[in-house]
This record gives sequence, C-alpha cells and structure tokens, in this order.
Amino acid sequence: MNQSLDEPANAATDENQEIDFLNGASHAPTSESSPPMNVQTNEFMSKIAREIDEEVRRKRAQGAFPPAFERRLKTIFEQLVPPGAGNSRKDFEALLRSSDRAAYFDIDVPIASQKPGVTRVKKLLRTTQAWYLNYLAQQLNNFSTNLMRLLYVFDSRVKKLEDASESAKTVRPSGTFLKPYYVTASGLDEKLLSSMGEPAGRVLIADCGNGYLVNHLNEHGFDSYGVDSNLESLENPVVTSLDLRWQDLDEHLKEIADDALFGIVLQNTSDMISPVEKLDLILQARRVLAPTGNLAIISIDPRFFETSSELLVQRDLSPGKPFAPETWRYVLEQLEFSNVSTTSFENCHLTMGYFTNNDAPGD
Repeated sequence: MNQSLDEPANAATDENQEIDFLNGASHAPTSESSPPMNVQTNEFMSKIAREIDEEVRRKRAQGAFPPAFERRLKTIFEQLVPPGAGNSRKDFEALLRSSDRAAYFDIDVPIASQKPGVTRVKKLLRTTQAWYLNYLAQQLNNFSTNLMRLLYVFDSRVKKLEDASESAKTVRPSGTFLKPYYVTASGLDEKLLSSMGEPAGRVLIADCGNGYLVNHLNEHGFDSYGVDSNLESLENPVVTSLDLRWQDLDEHLKEIADDALFGIVLQNTSDMISPVEKLDLILQARRVLAPTGNLAIISIDPRFFETSSELLVQRDLSPGKPFAPETWRYVLEQLEFSNVSTTSFENCHLTMGYFTNNDAPGD
C-alpha cells in the first residue's frame, strides 16, 4: 500500500504534474478560463491563417507538395500521438485497460504523516469509519465491475463490426481491388466550364485522376483543386504544380467548413457507392457549398455500365451502380437545388444543380 505524507508533493507527484502540464493541464490548482479574443486578436489570427494559406498555395504551385504528402504527414502525426489520446483502435484499447485498472475502490486509506500524533488520529478515523466506507466501496466496486464487463462486451461487438467494415473497404473505390473508371467524352469539359458560370471561389474536383479537369478550370480563371483516393492516378499529373491530394472523398468533405466551396464536381465514386452513401455524399456536398455555389455530377450512363466490357470489374465489385440522370435530378430537387439540368454525352451525363434563388448561368 502506498503511503502518502502531509509534506509538499514528492518527486512522483511532480512528475505527474509535469505530464499533466504537457497534456494541456495547468499547474495551478484551479485554472482560469481563457478570456475571449478581442477584435485585434481575431484580425491577427485571420492574418496568420491567410499567410499560411498563401504559403501553402505557393509551395503547391512549385510542386513542393506531392499528392501523397498530406496523407503521409497525417499518418505520421497519428503515430506520434500518445496512446489513448487519439481515436484509433489502439487508443481505445489503451483507455479501456486504464479504466479497468482504475475501476477498483480501496478504503484502506494511507495514514503516514511526518507531523506528531497525526498518524494515530488518521488510524483512529480509518478504524471507526471502516464499516461505512466498506459498505460504500462494495457497492461502487460491484457497479464498476459490471460496467467494465459491459464495456468489454461492447468492445468485442464493435470490433466485429469494424473488422467487417475494413474487409468491405478493400473492394470500394478507395480500396485495393476496385479501380476507378474516369469518364471521358468529347465536349464534356467545355460544357462543365460553361455551366459553372463566373469564378467566385474554390472548386473541388472529386476523383480528379491526373488533374485534367483541374487544369482545364484553372486555365479559365478558376481556383480548383482535386482529390482522389487512387494514388496511381495522381502520380503522373498533366501539370506538376496542380493542387492534387491523395485522400478519400468522404474524409475530405468532413474536414471542410460549412459554405467553404463555390463548386464541387463529383464523378467515379458517386457512381460506385451504395444509394445510401450517394445521398450522404450529396448532403455533405451541400453543406460545404456556399449559398451561391453549384454542384456538378458526371455520371456513367447506366446502359453503358451494364454492357461495357471495360466496366466488368466495377460491375462485379462495386457496392452500388450509377443513378440514372432522372434519379440525380430528383435527388437534387428534393435537397432544394434549383435549375437542375442534365446534358447527355457519349456514355455519360452531366447533371448540374444550383442552390435555390441562385440563377444558373445561361446555356
């Protein structure tokens, strides 16, 4: 049993305080809440953010950030996070073991003291109150034991779901087996350009491949960038200075702030995922689009998808199949997009949607 003294904190306590401090806690017994930022502070933070953003853009234009750079950097950062401080499976297991060790309540309190007579008083108090503390400790220990058993059962059940999900991911557009199919059609890029209207913000090209659409929009004054989960498609960009990122589309959208983008172009992934995931993808896209933004969906013609020998693997492995353009129009209209229109090309369709009260550019 560890004996505690009435003297100031010993070396072990100092070490614990240092660890707490490194984890973000204050050495003070009661830490005061931070004062609200004033106007000057907000302006300074905004200035720093703009400078960082400009520097990143400059580095990207120089080709200093290859597509896989950010993803690898994020992976390295997650590996350096102290156990239990992140959101990974290992972090959860570390917290579960730590909680299990702390789930037992001991009434045998320490009585050692360097002050004369205090040890005897502490011992007397512990002896006279042992029956009461023991009664409380038994109830708390019973509850904590049952709670930890419940957590272990919950952990086992969740792990089975995670394992099943990880297995399914290998045959998804971002997985190992299901390779992307990039739609190409004569006149598609020009129609997309005219439908986007005048540049008024950043444009995200999903499943950008080698960055052809990104480069095409940039050449006409747009500030566009691309995201693709297939690294092989990003390794030979049409222009090395393009802002192309190796990341899953759903993860990327979740990291974007509300109303941050002027336009989004969806393709490839939006065809291969399940209907529920398609709807969730559109909801995420709507969240990050600005009130004056627009959404473009480049979809494979369902008849071409069902008959083409080029898409044999995609038909067999993909969780879903392409929506018909009528279905995409219905979905966008239900989500309050206006002026929804579809232009058909060879083996594909371009469906454009604009927010309500936002007039579409003239055709």
